[in-house]
Amino acid sequence: MLNYNKQFWNKLTQGYYDLSFNNIGKKKSIQHAWHYLTFKKQQKYLISGQTHLDYACGPGTLIGKFSKSQSLGFDPATNQIKYADLTYSDENKKFTDNFEEIQKHEKFNVLTINGLFEYLTAEEIKILINQLAKFLHEDAKIVITTPNYSLLFRFVEAISKLFGILNYADINKNKYTEKKLANLIKDLGFKGCKIKKILNVGVLFSFINFKFAIAVEEKIESIFDNKFGFLLMAEISFKDYKEII
Repeated sequence: MLNYNKQFWNKLTQGYYDLSFNNIGKKKSIQHAWHYLTFKKQQKYLISGQTHLDYACGPGTLIGKFSKSQSLGFDPATNQIKYADLTYSDENKKFTDNFEEIQKHEKFNVLTINGLFEYLTAEEIKILINQLAKFLHEDAKIVITTPNYSLLFRFVEAISKLFGILNYADINKNKYTEKKLANLIKDLGFKGCKIKKILNVGVLFSFINFKFAIAVEEKIESIFDNKFGFLLMAEISFKDYKEII
C-alpha cells in the first residue's frame, strides 16, 4: 500500500465529503452537484452482479448511494472508513482501511479511483496499478477521475480558495490535461483508453437551482460531446493491460 499525507487527510472531519454531500442546503450547493454528477456518471458500471473496488473511497458516498454491485471501499484514512462503515455498510457494501482485506476478496469486475492521481507521482501511480492489477478480472473496467487542469478549472480552484474551501495546493503532485492523462495511461501499460471531459459550466448553476444545473450540464454535454469539463474521466479495459516494471 502506498503512503499518504496523514497530516493533511487526518485533519478532515470524519465523513467530511459525505456530510457536505448530504447537507441541508444541498439544492444550492455546487459542491453537492459536483460530487453527484461525478458519481452518477459512474453508476452505469456499478450494477447488480458485479464486484466493485472503490480505492480511496473516503466516507463511502459512491458505494453508499450509487452502487448496486457487491462493493468494497478502501481508504487508509481510518476516521473516514469508520464513518463509511457506520453509515453505509450492509451485506453488499463493505469498507476497510486494511489493504489485506482487498487481497482476501474475490476478484473485482470494476475498479474506481476518484480524485487520487493528482496527489501521486507517476511512479507512485504505476506502483498502485501494478498492485491492484492482481485483484482484477481479465475483463474488468477501470474508471478514474482527476481534475482537468484547464484555465477554467484553475479559475474554479482560485474561487474555492477565496471562499475558504479546502486548499489542496500543498499536496498536489500532478496537474493533468487530457493529453497528459492519456500519455500516463499508455505509460502504465494500457494499449488505450477512453477519456471524457465531464462536469461543464452547467454545474455552476447549482447555487440557483440543483435540478436546473443538472439539466444544463447534461444538455451542454450532449451538444458538445464532452469537449468541455472540469474533470477528466478515463474508462479503461483491463484486458489491454501489460505490467510495466
